Amino acid sequence: MSVLLETTRGDLVLDLDCETYPVETFNFLKLCKSDFYQYQCFYNLNKDYSIECGDAVVGNRYRETLRFHNTSIQGLVGPKDQVSGRLVKSSQVHRKSREAQVGDVAFLTSLLDDTTPLVGSRFMISLAESAESYTDVVVFGKVTLDGLDTLRDWNAQTVDNEKRPEVDIRIKKAHVLHDPYPDPDGFNIFEFDPPKTDVRLPPSVIAAAIQEHKEHRLERDIRSKELTLEILGDIPHVGIKPSDRVLFICKLNSLTRAKDLAVIFHRFGEIDTIEIVYDKELGTSLCYGFIEFADKISCEKAYSKMDGVLIDDRRIHVDFCQSSKKLDKW
Repeated sequence: MSVLLETTRGDLVLDLDCETYPVETFNFLKLCKSDFYQYQCFYNLNKDYSIECGDAVVGNRYRETLRFHNTSIQGLVGPKDQVSGRLVKSSQVHRKSREAQVGDVAFLTSLLDDTTPLVGSRFMISLAESAESYTDVVVFGKVTLDGLDTLRDWNAQTVDNEKRPEVDIRIKKAHVLHDPYPDPDGFNIFEFDPPKTDVRLPPSVIAAAIQEHKEHRLERDIRSKELTLEILGDIPHVGIKPSDRVLFICKLNSLTRAKDLAVIFHRFGEIDTIEIVYDKELGTSLCYGFIEFADKISCEKAYSKMDGVLIDDRRIHVDFCQSSKKLDKW
């Protein structure tokens, strides 16, 4: 079972151990699927040790909904205006410390009656190159090899006194590549606007924008908001948006090939390129990819018709691509 995290500083694919950690993986998959993590910050960066995410208030100071420091998916089901946030019991017995190393993904736990660990939305990713001991965690997954360079880049970032990176690392979109679990009753998918405040942009970008527009106050305000979207949308420069001709496709059968998708999707319009992403080391399909159409209308038709369609015995998921970059690194 796996999840693709598109972030403002590189992408990560997380492999989850559903057999050993059914509660933790169910919780994480459903939190991702609900879009709870969208636009959330990574924080508490401890060099060569760990980085954390999952507190919805960090970097979203003025967020009006779902202002939870920690919640499981069970705290987000039911009527959207009545969700209260709550934790769930872990599938594992309490152990004060566990070992992890670079790429290991773990929920941060709290204790019920000093014996039963509880999990919510807060998780950490280890940045330690060799095994380290971590307190009150449950390791339930691992970043794939292709994402380790991204983690090493994060490890090198400078932080403030509260250990939040001086330039934001945010989740733009969490794509669930394979989910074996049915949705819980009352499951919700949430929508959030990109934050316009409490966003940390690169100093060079801010300085250049201010210099360029110092005589045009109104235009500078507009550009400032675009700069926020530049980071959250991963666009190459102000005024450029992610391509509206590119469709993200996931939950593919590992045997499905690009030529198979070309035959199926060609009925919606001319296709420029199709890319299925493969593991660099193993050469196996990661079961997701991108389809670039010749025009926006064809892309929108495919999006409206193909979500949930059965291809090679797998129900696929399609979405508009959140990134303007080609994923040549894969």
